[in-house]
Amino acid sequence: MTLSDQQQLKAHLKAAASILYRNTDPTELKSFESIEKSVCHKMLEEVGPELASFFFQQYQEFKQENPEK
Repeated sequence: MTLSDQQQLKAHLKAAASILYRNTDPTELKSFESIEKSVCHKMLEEVGPELASFFFQQYQEFKQENPEK
């Protein structure tokens, strides 16, 4: 990954983290353990499926453009 891509990714992740934080119940932010559980839950429920969908869509487009691979 290029330095530019790393910087962009970091900026986008901070923005996503800010949105997820704003939408987290304050009771989930009382200890390291509760924060960790909340982050893991949000990764599984919100972030992971979106990333997987994007990767799958990219794969589908690649397969259409390169049917022999």
